[in-house]
Amino acid sequence: MLNNEQSKPLVLSIAGSDPSGGAGIQADIKTFHSFGVHGLTSITCVTSQVPGKVLNIEPVSINSLKSQVDILFSEYQISAIKTGLLFSSELIEVLLSSLDNYHMQAPLVADPVMVSTSGTQLLNHDALALYMEELIPRSSVYTPNLPEAATLLGIESEDIKNPSECANLLYEKYGTPVLLKGGHFKSTNATDFLVDESGIKSFSKPFSKRIPAHGTGCTYSASICACIANGLNLHDSILKSKHYINQSIAESFELTSGHFTLSHDNNGTNLL
Repeated sequence: MLNNEQSKPLVLSIAGSDPSGGAGIQADIKTFHSFGVHGLTSITCVTSQVPGKVLNIEPVSINSLKSQVDILFSEYQISAIKTGLLFSSELIEVLLSSLDNYHMQAPLVADPVMVSTSGTQLLNHDALALYMEELIPRSSVYTPNLPEAATLLGIESEDIKNPSECANLLYEKYGTPVLLKGGHFKSTNATDFLVDESGIKSFSKPFSKRIPAHGTGCTYSASICACIANGLNLHDSILKSKHYINQSIAESFELTSGHFTLSHDNNGTNLL
């Protein structure tokens, strides 16, 4: 196993590829770089998408994902792992098997990518049960937004009136630290709620722009993962990442008319 005490922390993103560069693996790599960690990648799907539109999702073969993950697990000392688009039960099973086979103990940040902003289904229905029963319990933290939280609780988004209560329900159901993101709630502030064994904490920033910026969930979870790899605890990782994502949204730019993508130009290492 390759390890060099002088090298940067190694952080692995297991997610889909976004050709527009605003979300998925591409957003994760840019975020990792901002926080001074070296990004490793295992691609689960090749998507054809731009902000606001997904034309196609092509999952990689089981053997392809297995070989990508296995060579990284066998050759490198990985400091933290982030999962994004996993798409199918078959791909989730491959990941779970490799985590077991290599006795992987690195912290795992699970971003439950289920539906795109444009409404495209990103996690097959047959994969949902496996995600809930196997992957969430293995995670150090998972980061659902409002619609994802509703799916994980088996309710409708409209039924969630109190975000802090919803976050508590998620923790009670899965027993895993959860960060409920508040970007979908109608408020003057974007307030996220972390629930873990110590109780509930909130992280709040004013909405910097009322725009559907592409890649916010990917960037937020990737920054949390990078902060953990840099030695911060979960609370401080979220605190720093909340500042980073808020600044990234504030500096987002228009790729095409009415469709914005995040800026990853702000230096996350200044927050550490």
